[in-house]
Amino acid sequence: MARPARLLATWVLMGAALAAPGALAQPAPVPPAPDDAPAPDDDEPAPGFEDDAPPPAPKKPAESFAGGRMERDPIRRPDPQGPDERLIRDINATRGEVSLAELIDEVLADVTAELALMPARKLSPLAIRQVSLGANVKPGFADKLRAAMVSALHAGTEIRVRRCVECEATRTRIEDGQWVVTKGVVDTDELVALGKRLGVNAFMDVSFGFDPESGVVEMHFEIVRAKDALILWAETFRADETTPMLLRASDAPQRRAERLEDLQMLLEGRPYFGYAASAGFMLVPYEHSDGDITGATAGFRVYERFGTDRRLMFGLDMMGFLNTSRLAGAFLSAGGWWIPIAPDFVWPELRVGGKAGAFVAGSEGNAAVFQLGAEALLRYRFGVYLYAMFMTKSAFVDGTLGGLGFSAGLSFNW
Repeated sequence: MARPARLLATWVLMGAALAAPGALAQPAPVPPAPDDAPAPDDDEPAPGFEDDAPPPAPKKPAESFAGGRMERDPIRRPDPQGPDERLIRDINATRGEVSLAELIDEVLADVTAELALMPARKLSPLAIRQVSLGANVKPGFADKLRAAMVSALHAGTEIRVRRCVECEATRTRIEDGQWVVTKGVVDTDELVALGKRLGVNAFMDVSFGFDPESGVVEMHFEIVRAKDALILWAETFRADETTPMLLRASDAPQRRAERLEDLQMLLEGRPYFGYAASAGFMLVPYEHSDGDITGATAGFRVYERFGTDRRLMFGLDMMGFLNTSRLAGAFLSAGGWWIPIAPDFVWPELRVGGKAGAFVAGSEGNAAVFQLGAEALLRYRFGVYLYAMFMTKSAFVDGTLGGLGFSAGLSFNW
């Protein structure tokens, strides 16, 4: 029995040795480096980091079992840069402080200024039929551009825009055994019929492109009459960092921000006002053997501008008159003026209006005065004026003041 017991003990000891980790695997001793071995070079890449070593293989996503099925952890990747972001990056890199939005605003301001000069009844209501984009622009940018155009047209012109759903619709049909797919309006007859259905007078087509090498934004606009597809207006606008405010048309529609500022000023009781100083010549009617009285004038005015585009004015005038040998007095009046031509950056600002007040000369010669005339502001400070005057009759010395006269002169505005 001793022999089987000894064998059993031997098997038990061998099993315990195999179960212990590392019991049978011992690291081999590292031999010492020889004395004549070269010193390691710090610039030499470590093993596994050689310059020509292939890149490490990407790690596989971790897998786990949940509910009896295998799941993979999502791989986080950076969002790809879309065409719009690349477009904005390119345009900002080429023009410094001028952004893409600013360039588009300048072009649309130019477009609305030109359309504001056209009869609105011939164009309104209008529908935007097509917005074409360059190859480097994301298709979704068309919706942003369309919204900007509608906003600019409504804010700067009397033209109203209707949504054209059919202009963007995709249709399919079978024609001669072929499956044909079309998008939008494809022929003139369909355009005329669509115009009648929508009740619009015109359609607008827009194309937008950007050249990153030259840093130029180009937009082409075309308006066609709905009833016969006749082109009513077409223009191409180009803009870069040098063109804003330089190639922009002189006519400037009031922006939405300016209207908001007007409303804020109205709510806070802060009017938009200015001042004007004048010097000139006046003829005062006088029934006397020596004839009418002429003399020099000097005046001061304070005025307020109001209205949707500040084309209405109201002001108070005080003007002195002096003829050193015959008459001295003062004209006190209130007046109103209207600017018939839309605000313009280049041409003079024309004002037409009238004034009513009194001429005060002392104890005699006082009279009521009415004036009608025009003023021209010669951009931006100096101006000229010319008024016809009617003065009621009043006794003065040995004659009678009153009748028709006039005044003319120069003004300085601020």
